[in-house]
Amino acid sequence: MWRPGHQHDVFVMARLSAALSFSAESKKTLKTELDMDLNVSKFNVYFPDPSFTLESARSALDRAISADPSLADLADLGAGVSIDGMRVAGVPVGVDAWVQNFVAKKARSVISDVAKLDVVSDGLIHFQLLNSCQNARMAFLGRNTPTPLLSDIMAQVDDTIVEAVCRHGTGGEHVEWTTHLRKFANLKI
Repeated sequence: MWRPGHQHDVFVMARLSAALSFSAESKKTLKTELDMDLNVSKFNVYFPDPSFTLESARSALDRAISADPSLADLADLGAGVSIDGMRVAGVPVGVDAWVQNFVAKKARSVISDVAKLDVVSDGLIHFQLLNSCQNARMAFLGRNTPTPLLSDIMAQVDDTIVEAVCRHGTGGEHVEWTTHLRKFANLKI
């Protein structure tokens, strides 16, 4: 649901000319009908063609915008350009190396955050924070990232979370923790 004052993401997958035309028309429509502006910091164009360099992609975008007067409203957006990949609704899309790097960076962040939770002394609360917060972050990426090359990265996060649960337990009688460890590690015991 479109609501004024709220941020909304839009992903357009099309040839450059069609995507730019849609973006220009959307920019006008959003402003006139909903009093919303296209967010400059989030406007990015991904060129998945391996023949592009960053410079040639930037040049192609600039030429396409300057060649068509109907795209004049996009000239001042300062669109980001990528030839390796981009994040779409939290999911990395692009060449395998870029996707792996994106997920590895997220994994390092989760691993760091797991260690910060060691200050929580109650085992059940600690477990719930790991399950509801840290595990969920990587589970989302695991479900939505279309590459089998992430298993080692995901395994590192799983191992970190399982070790954290083992250090703290799960609050004694509140939770049968071996069941939850199997859930985290996806083990068949």
